[in-house]
Amino acid sequence: SRKEPGVTRYTITIPQDPQDHKSIYIIEEYADQAALDSHMSSAAVSNLIKLFSSDASLFGGTTNVYNLETAFSFSRSETTKADDPYIVFATLDYNEGTRAGALNGWQQVTLESQRNELGTLGYAILKDKDHPNIMRTVEVYETEKYLWDVHEKSAAVTKNKSEHGEIRTNVKFAFLKFVAGFLTRTSKPQICRVFPI
Repeated sequence: SRKEPGVTRYTITIPQDPQDHKSIYIIEEYADQAALDSHMSSAAVSNLIKLFSSDASLFGGTTNVYNLETAFSFSRSETTKADDPYIVFATLDYNEGTRAGALNGWQQVTLESQRNELGTLGYAILKDKDHPNIMRTVEVYETEKYLWDVHEKSAAVTKNKSEHGEIRTNVKFAFLKFVAGFLTRTSKPQICRVFPI
């Protein structure tokens, strides 16, 4: 993937929770559909699919694939130098027909995080292409402490919760640890896929 310029992120992570020693989250971002198609037809992916197909015991359950469209995002160059970034994958369910309105609040959170939070290394607000009432986020922080002490207490996050919190029906977080791959390239991603395995 590092040799494919259209692959803007390819990150392999595991949960921070030591009790969950089976799950793997793979976060992929592509510049466009052509980059995704090219990646999927590569020899490396073909070999991986063959491996997975040859041994059903590798998986303890269903593999989920979330197909996502980037609404707003940024990534700092410092992300490439982070030794142990704290990664959050969040799923937010909204009342029917309210997701578009919620995006306004998320746009402000993204802008303010980019302007004022140097420890927020990357932030992506993603529309679930298969579920019109669901949004997901991929967030990268320099530390867990920065997430809770700075980002979570920011004026933009507080305002977003106040103005749009009531239209959320559920919020679920996965707190992740970087294992392999790369967290960013300079190209702006258009397509994101997350595989919780």
